[in-house]
Amino acid sequence: MQWAEMEALGFESIWTNDHLHGLLGPVDGIAFEAQTTLAAIAMSTSKVRFGAMTYSVTHRNPAILLKQMVTLDHMSNGRAILGIGAGWYEDEHAAFAVPFPDAGDRVSMLAEALDIFRTLETEFHPTHDGKFFHLHDTPFSPQPVRGHIPILIGGTKPRMLKLAGRYADIWDSSLAPDELAIALATVREHAASAGRDPGAIVSSTGVWGPSSAWSGPPSDSDFANKVRAAYRAGARQLLFKHTPDRAGIDTIPHLMETVVPELRAELER
Repeated sequence: MQWAEMEALGFESIWTNDHLHGLLGPVDGIAFEAQTTLAAIAMSTSKVRFGAMTYSVTHRNPAILLKQMVTLDHMSNGRAILGIGAGWYEDEHAAFAVPFPDAGDRVSMLAEALDIFRTLETEFHPTHDGKFFHLHDTPFSPQPVRGHIPILIGGTKPRMLKLAGRYADIWDSSLAPDELAIALATVREHAASAGRDPGAIVSSTGVWGPSSAWSGPPSDSDFANKVRAAYRAGARQLLFKHTPDRAGIDTIPHLMETVVPELRAELER
């Protein structure tokens, strides 16, 4: 399915991943690089938001990543979202000779990167001397179209929930509804402690497709019930995860044209 077709079906956002080889099935499967793919999405659509779900902080210098995202933001008149996490796929890092620190250091790298994003959006020619990243009198122009690139953080461990509360505009997880509700409350507690509006953080989760909390081709009623459950748990960004099979792909237009409009009217009234 093409990106313009997804937009025409009523999707509000389109996401790729940040993997360098095949993820579903054999590693030799086709895998396109995220940034160039997002540039194509930006130029092929006019309304949908877009981003990667999620960049690994290990793959790119954070200042360069933000520069890339601001470029995409201007290409699309302010539609880019920066999705980021601590990374997890050790074999992929080894295959492409990318260093893979231990989990604690990767989360610390993420915290430092998030500080850098905020600094580059708010300070003139900042200098940053951190444990993992360094900036020196860094010029950064242009700024994002709306002054800030929305940040999506993916992760469910305690330190990740704390980072989501401190920095995220969107928090994504694949948790089942009861677990999602508890974790979202924790994220919002951390947001309040950081002086942020807890209700401003959008919860995101997959409701259909591979690696989502619910997998398999659903009936209309099964799909609707799963969406209702995620919505009751607090999720407001509900994701279809693209399937590698034709049967799954062909299900998407039917759900978007037949089931989703009724659900939107029901849940948003």
